[in-house]
Amino acid sequence: MSSDYSEPERHSDPGGRDEVLLNLSNVAKSYRIWRRPSERFLYGLLNSLPRLTPGRLRRAAADLKGNLGQEVFALDKIDLAIKRGRSVGIIGRNGSGKSTLLQLIAGILQPTAGRVSVQAKRVTALLELGSGFDPSFTGRENVLLHGAMLGLSEQENNARLPEVMDFAEIGEYFDRPVRTYSSGMAIRVAFASSISVRPDLFIVDEALAVGDVFFQQKCFQRIRKLSEQGVTILLASHDLRSISEFCQEALVLDHGRVIFFGDPNEATTRYYGLTRSFQLSGKQASSDLLKEGGVSDVTLSPITSMIPKEGAVARFIGFAVFDEHGKAAELFRQGEWLKLICQIEALDEIENLSFGLVLRDDRAVFLHTKHLFQADASQLRDVKPGERFRGSFALRLDVGPGRYTLALDMLSIPHTAFKEGKLAFPDFDELHRRVGSTGELFAFTVSFNPERAGAEFSHFGLFDLPSIVSLRELEASTAVIEKDCAMPEWAARSSA
Repeated sequence: MSSDYSEPERHSDPGGRDEVLLNLSNVAKSYRIWRRPSERFLYGLLNSLPRLTPGRLRRAAADLKGNLGQEVFALDKIDLAIKRGRSVGIIGRNGSGKSTLLQLIAGILQPTAGRVSVQAKRVTALLELGSGFDPSFTGRENVLLHGAMLGLSEQENNARLPEVMDFAEIGEYFDRPVRTYSSGMAIRVAFASSISVRPDLFIVDEALAVGDVFFQQKCFQRIRKLSEQGVTILLASHDLRSISEFCQEALVLDHGRVIFFGDPNEATTRYYGLTRSFQLSGKQASSDLLKEGGVSDVTLSPITSMIPKEGAVARFIGFAVFDEHGKAAELFRQGEWLKLICQIEALDEIENLSFGLVLRDDRAVFLHTKHLFQADASQLRDVKPGERFRGSFALRLDVGPGRYTLALDMLSIPHTAFKEGKLAFPDFDELHRRVGSTGELFAFTVSFNPERAGAEFSHFGLFDLPSIVSLRELEASTAVIEKDCAMPEWAARSSA
């Protein structure tokens, strides 16, 4: 077992892109969990046996050590080869071994078994807030110390200070002790110091999640530039959009083992398969039942909390979520339908009751809401206390891969808001009343669709918009232009 850092070997390809920079062979990292303090003490004594101890006693000591405590593997049987100049994302659930793997590669930890070989002259790692900075030193002093530890000469070290200060943008705090920094300021200086040393291998472990969005954009722009310059980058993150955008390959870890290494889109799909709490299962519901919004034969999850908590004039009683085949699901593919059934009870008289669905992403950003009055105003009705209703909602998931949440909302829109059967936004905004809403009820995941014809991803960005795309030979005829721009039947029906 060893961790080997050495000068890279140069091959005939000019960019060195076919050279393996990082190689892990049967790597394992384990820790012992002690049941009693005495076990730990005895284990230490057995490890301290003199070299001249007879072999029979050494074997007996090894057998005894094996029975002390419990060995837990953070990583087990990792075989991995990464070529120079590649950008590799590392994803996995919490506790899957991502941070342990990066610490082994960075040389902070030593493997319990196997070999880690890094053919790089300079490795920089941004593994946690502060990145090993001494809180008593100033930012400037920590940057100079960091450079000295990486082998920079005094001249090289001082020459990079303006670049670090310019990138970090913390002003006079650069000459103040790090203990006075906010977490965002510390990560700014740490990142700026790491990229300014011109590394061969750059390792980032979730650290960029701390900075504000503008600093994150700035960091990813620099990471992209480093990649173009041939720097090998390892990026561990739960932000799968960043992994798909910036990485050429992705590694998926689960319980300390590699379950996939390759295309980032496929890796994202594998990861989503791990994070769902249950697969497509549950009580079967017929398509007719879903279409009609029936709830009599479906088990609903109860809704016990409403907003407002007191004085509500209506409430949601329960809900259920299905895929387009009528099965309970938490994992969907791009373009598939999500169907929701809910039950509503009126507690007072309400004019034109309308319910809707609220969609947010994993960062709690509001993405989309649609109500009954926007889909079909003819179904609006006045309700009386004690009346119960069933509601159904079908949503096609033309969104980017990621985690999303659903909530429910109810409005009352008075008849006076409608002018000649039409509802203008100013009238709606002035006269509508929020009857009640829920918090986030349901979380689900959307993944790429590998069964989709052509590309398995339908679009770039967060949403897929209805589109008409064509490519024809150029003809000097306006009829061709009209034909290209004509809406297909489904689009014409939709706009009508």
